[in-house]
Amino acid sequence: MSTQNGTPLLTIMHVNKQYPGVKALDDVSLAMDAGEVMAILGENGAGKSTLVKVLSGAVSRDSGEILLAGRSLPMYNTPLTARAFGIAIIYQELSLLLQLDVAENIFLAREPVLFGGVIDYRKMHAQAREQLDKLEAYHIDTRAKVETLSLPERQLVEIAKALAVDCRVIIMDEPTTSLTWEETDRLFEMVRRLKSRNVTVIYISHRMNEIFEISDTIAVMRDGRLIDKVRTAGMDSVKIVEMMTGRLLEHKDRKAEDCKVAYRDDNIVLEVGGASDGKKIENASFNVYAHEVLGFAGLVGAQRTELARAIFGAGKMVRGEVKISGRRIRNRSPKDAIRNGIGYLSENRKEEGLNLGMTLEENVIIIDMGKVSRRGFLYRAKIREIFDGFKASTRIKGNAKQLVSSLSGGNQQKVAISKWLHSGCGILIFDEPTRGIDVAAKAEIFEIIRRFAAERMAAVVISSDVRELADVCDRVLVMSRGKIVHEIMPYDVSQEKILHSIVNKGGKKNE
Repeated sequence: MSTQNGTPLLTIMHVNKQYPGVKALDDVSLAMDAGEVMAILGENGAGKSTLVKVLSGAVSRDSGEILLAGRSLPMYNTPLTARAFGIAIIYQELSLLLQLDVAENIFLAREPVLFGGVIDYRKMHAQAREQLDKLEAYHIDTRAKVETLSLPERQLVEIAKALAVDCRVIIMDEPTTSLTWEETDRLFEMVRRLKSRNVTVIYISHRMNEIFEISDTIAVMRDGRLIDKVRTAGMDSVKIVEMMTGRLLEHKDRKAEDCKVAYRDDNIVLEVGGASDGKKIENASFNVYAHEVLGFAGLVGAQRTELARAIFGAGKMVRGEVKISGRRIRNRSPKDAIRNGIGYLSENRKEEGLNLGMTLEENVIIIDMGKVSRRGFLYRAKIREIFDGFKASTRIKGNAKQLVSSLSGGNQQKVAISKWLHSGCGILIFDEPTRGIDVAAKAEIFEIIRRFAAERMAAVVISSDVRELADVCDRVLVMSRGKIVHEIMPYDVSQEKILHSIVNKGGKKNE
């Protein structure tokens, strides 16, 4: 549906954006009607994030014009200007202030005020309650500090924050990353209600099933350019991937007989026995075998990440033991774990995985600087040599002196992985390694994980993507509410078996 005079609601004309050495947006033109749900797809670095940042005012475009209902957005747009025009955004990386309460976050910089400029807290909390109730988030207290909420609850607050704006365009950047299936269904229902009110939704996700379920149209970008905009009906994932990459991707199923792991007691490289944190993790025990990729599956709240962090020394382990190749170790801190040869790739790469204010090469060598320094002096040539090696092996798109904050999510993740490869760890825990990463980059990450397990001791993969676990893992453990409830052996690992186990074992209360 167009606006009343028959023109599109949102029109993007010949928009360009240049970064040092990279043309992020190259003459992009696009139009959207009122009430249209449009998905934007593309590999990491294709320009998706830059386009939505330009629309939302997070960055300024170099040239081109953007019209919303016939009104031109200023060249030097700001988030406040975009919001005043009626454009709201939900970022993949949450932008909430943890020390403020839920209502204060939802109405940040838009607080209702009484006479004299005093904030009307009663009205603010009542309006926040209305927004949360629209999402059926009845359990979230508007007076609770955001820092006390779980990640899915924070995501719902972020969505409520965007919906509280009387917007005509809402941009959702990977909004379901941390949501359960039930919460995702509620979000989709909200999108449909927005559509019925002629609100335009721009939806970015790497989950193809979501794209085909919720979108009317799909815009595909590659290397900063718009390749095409097509109707979702009649398309399939193969066609979309071809448009995204410019080539057909071959997918080869890994069969059980291809796994070379020897499941013998004398081949155990990591042994965790009776691990408990005194709160939610209960008596978790498992083994990891030499050159194995062990997967952890489960619903939100299964405590997979918490178990991994306890093993790594970033969380508490009040009971239990950890052994590497039969030798008992104690990881009181991540520093101990690194010394003992264990690495942990955090699910939150921007806050815990990388230093965004440093360059690519600085991030790569930051854990182990002993190889590139002596008596406080850095060997720049050696740093460059090490970075160039990892750039080639992990296919990082970026130069050594570039700030890591300027990279796409996929390339940031490759830098974070390279950091751990440089550390020399023998066992690496990959926590949601492909979250927010496109189809082609996922295949590259899978290759890195398999190569790591083959060349070093072993790899552990935590993922909410069932297909991902089936593709990359030799064996899969299913967790539920802090317990390991099922083991799927190599000859049984498949998307269907993992999903069945999660639903039938991981989705039930522990007896």
